[in-house]
Amino acid sequence: MQKVRHDLDATDRRITAVLLASPRASWRSVAEVLGVSERTVVRRAAPLFHDRTLRATAVRNPARFPYLIPTVLRIRCRPNRIATIAAGLARRPDTVWVDILGGGDEICIVLFLNGRDARDKLLLRDLPATAAVRSWTSYDLLKVFPGGFAWSAGLLTGEESGQLWPSADPAPEPFSPLPEDEALIDALVED
Repeated sequence: MQKVRHDLDATDRRITAVLLASPRASWRSVAEVLGVSERTVVRRAAPLFHDRTLRATAVRNPARFPYLIPTVLRIRCRPNRIATIAAGLARRPDTVWVDILGGGDEICIVLFLNGRDARDKLLLRDLPATAAVRSWTSYDLLKVFPGGFAWSAGLLTGEESGQLWPSADPAPEPFSPLPEDEALIDALVED
């Protein structure tokens, strides 16, 4: 398995912030927001995607898919296995965010679990079967605020953020996913 690159310089971090804030942005749009050349963006971002430091995925919105269970887990692990466990959790298609916490023996992860069966499988079968996992705490999220996805860690200026989110969207139309939608979303989550 190829090692993921962890050391991002300031330009890499700013490119990542734009992609997190506006995942569908083209290379040209990213370059325009940051005031750099499109070639620079491609040259910097392509290796991040190649070594899977960055990974594009589709995430279902729990407001639109009410069977999803937004969950936060705090998992305590043996320190010598934490990176392996965190990497495995990050590869899950239902993972939204994962981080190794400061002490070096705890992982925090946000998942949008696909119903009770998926939650029970993770909490009652998979985690107990992992020898390096010492304990975990599970929290169901009552409400997911999409504004959290617009966070840029202070890496973007107000003007740059304004280019990404020019105005608030009106309230979304009511939506009921069709079986074809589910199949399409599953394919997008996969790749």
